[in-house]
Amino acid sequence: MKKKRISITDIANELSVTPSTVSRALNGGGKVSEKKRQEILSLAKKLGYRPNPIAKSLLENKTHTIGLIIPEFTHHFYSRMLAGIESVTSKAGYQLLICTSNEKQKQEIKSTQTLLDARVDGILATISKMNDKFQHLQEVMDSGTPLVLVDRFSEEIETPYVISDDFNGAFSAVDYLCQSGCKNILHIKGPANLSTTFNRFMGYKEALRKHEIEVKEELILESSDANLVEKIRFCLKNQQVDGAFAYSDYLAFEIYRAASDLKIPIPGSLSVIGYADEPLATYINPTLSTVNQQPFEMGATGANYLLNKINNPDIGLEIRSLETKLVIRDSCTKRAAKECQFS
Repeated sequence: MKKKRISITDIANELSVTPSTVSRALNGGGKVSEKKRQEILSLAKKLGYRPNPIAKSLLENKTHTIGLIIPEFTHHFYSRMLAGIESVTSKAGYQLLICTSNEKQKQEIKSTQTLLDARVDGILATISKMNDKFQHLQEVMDSGTPLVLVDRFSEEIETPYVISDDFNGAFSAVDYLCQSGCKNILHIKGPANLSTTFNRFMGYKEALRKHEIEVKEELILESSDANLVEKIRFCLKNQQVDGAFAYSDYLAFEIYRAASDLKIPIPGSLSVIGYADEPLATYINPTLSTVNQQPFEMGATGANYLLNKINNPDIGLEIRSLETKLVIRDSCTKRAAKECQFS
């Protein structure tokens, strides 16, 4: 049988005092003698009294909960970002309510409604890659609930956000390939409507421009293409590709597979750089060069921004672009090693 929860009334009846006296004693209020206060606190501890969180939240107009919407848990990037968020929120006395969108707009919209119904004090969110409408995020802000975007952002939403410097992250990767002597550099883009895809593609093009290398459309592939693997094979076989930069480490792995099928040695004939520094990068052979986005720091910074917004709603728009780190491993020749961080 379910054990009855001890209430303030139970303590009051046991000590023959009023519930309001017990409430003041438990919450540090006045008009209670120190002797009576200690007596009440002692009995509350003995009986295992725990405050009713719902009643407390109604009284304070706060739930001490923060909503988090992320695309998924499986990627190391999001698990590290979550760890960064929790390192801040737990110290501040907040609990996390976590929802996943599975990169679907409908699920993201449902998640925002669920979190608003739960009366969270604020929401951290990473926009799903299938998102092309942002009314639900505007509704969060219109409700008075603070919102901070992390990793991805939309210019349509004026709210604090924390992202990585994807332009310079991509630029440093492709610049390294160019300095290593690569002339025909394949690029696999990310999902079409994401800010991260655009910024990494711009970084790719700017690095080529710096080295006066022509941007060739036939060397730019869309990750959403159903025939992506076949197109990678075609490029490697027919376009004299000597370097490759992928939107993610997982897409870089597809380049590895195609190169293996064609007996193209990495890095002997092909240098490859991915993005995000997932554990995969150190598991495959040769180990994958990549760009680290500092996801833990991203999560912690986003959480701090949200807490600032919760505690001071009138605070200005906070925007942070975190520096990325190029990590060179065995998938690249190391001619420019002095300029890079090694792992």
